[in-house]
Amino acid sequence: MGLPMFTAIANWLRLRKGPPVKQQPAAEPVVLEDADEGLDAHLVPYDENLLERSRTQWQFGDWQSLAELQRETLQHHPDRAKLALLAAGAHQQLGNMTAARQFTRLAQDWGCSKKLISQVLIAGVHNTLGRATAIAGRSQQALGHFQNAVKIAAPGADVRLLVQARVREELGQLGLPALEAQQKPGVSTIRPTTEISAVQKLSEDLQKQHATLSEQIKQQNAEMVKVRQSLERTMKSEMLNAAQQLEAFMGVQNYLNHGEHLPGMHGWPISPDFALYLVELIDGNDYDLILEFGSGTSTVVIAKALARIARQQHGKPAAVQVAFEHLEQYHAQTQANLQHAGLLEAVQLELAPLADFKALNGSTYSYYSCHAALHKLAGQLSSDIKILIIVDGPPASTGKHARYPAVPSVLAGFKGAHIDILLDDYIREDEKEIVQLWLKDIEVEGLTAQMSTRKMEKDACLISIPHKV
Repeated sequence: MGLPMFTAIANWLRLRKGPPVKQQPAAEPVVLEDADEGLDAHLVPYDENLLERSRTQWQFGDWQSLAELQRETLQHHPDRAKLALLAAGAHQQLGNMTAARQFTRLAQDWGCSKKLISQVLIAGVHNTLGRATAIAGRSQQALGHFQNAVKIAAPGADVRLLVQARVREELGQLGLPALEAQQKPGVSTIRPTTEISAVQKLSEDLQKQHATLSEQIKQQNAEMVKVRQSLERTMKSEMLNAAQQLEAFMGVQNYLNHGEHLPGMHGWPISPDFALYLVELIDGNDYDLILEFGSGTSTVVIAKALARIARQQHGKPAAVQVAFEHLEQYHAQTQANLQHAGLLEAVQLELAPLADFKALNGSTYSYYSCHAALHKLAGQLSSDIKILIIVDGPPASTGKHARYPAVPSVLAGFKGAHIDILLDDYIREDEKEIVQLWLKDIEVEGLTAQMSTRKMEKDACLISIPHKV
């Protein structure tokens, strides 16, 4: 058999039966020196028998003892690369895949060849397959895998003796009886009750690992959600700040060049992209009446656009602009902005507190008390006029589908008119549902409608109802 093999077996049996062997004092210390810093040399002791003992543990399948190797113990050992690789193989067999990857990386970083790493890891795969086939009762296949496991990673050794020792150790860990080397193919020597017990244990271990992994994934997902939300808040805050700074600069420049002031367009007010879309609609269509549900920056933008158009169209009556606001604070603020722009007289700004609106669908909404003003306008204007409705209020906090009453209120008084409906905040689900309710109401009235959307900061939706023939 060879004296080294008997020595290895004797060492392993002593390790298995006797108390844990304390780390022996170093016989040959390793000299470490930091050349860059010019420090004095250090003497770091190491266990000169550690590699031989660890190799024996690996050959006999004593994974638990081998897995106790720590990086701190290995980092100053002259054979640290091989020791790290053996520890990686032990963790692989114990199912500690994170530790196995870490020690494999250490072995590679410390100079272990890729060939040797592959041999040990492939041997570990064969060993795992040997355990699995032993549990399944396929003795011949199990022996073959255990032989490959030892042969691949320990070429030149007495494979027969090492395989016998490895098989006894592995089957002992699984609680299985010894395999019969001369067993006929296809016949299992494993007792059914023992097999069931081993399978149940393996199943329980797998379930525990799955539960642990699922919990870790769940925690990681929760952390990722928190990080994403934090990044979104930060980015939104930074982008809002940048937009506000740009608006402020343009406002100062506009005031210095033209003496005009335009209210801000972020936060509660409309966004600049919505304002530009609004100006495009007004400039490209000859509206007779513009109705605004919810006043603010948009009121000033509309008034300025209509004033510019009026200067270019001499002799034609200017479009009528009416804005409804339910809060006194914003009514006064819009009034002051119009006053500052010299356009207070051009806009019919109505303070319209919220009141109950009974819809035809049987629901009651809290909406602007605008019906008397709308009825009056309908009596003053012809039936074939062209109307633009801007729906930007009341706030969503007022209630579900808070902005729905706008279209039914106008349809009731302006039959036969061409109506364009522009809805802000179409990015919200509530606004999408409101649009579908409007389309149903339009169909009930016997009218046709075309809908289009515009991708913006808060999105917008435009519904066009042509003149009724």
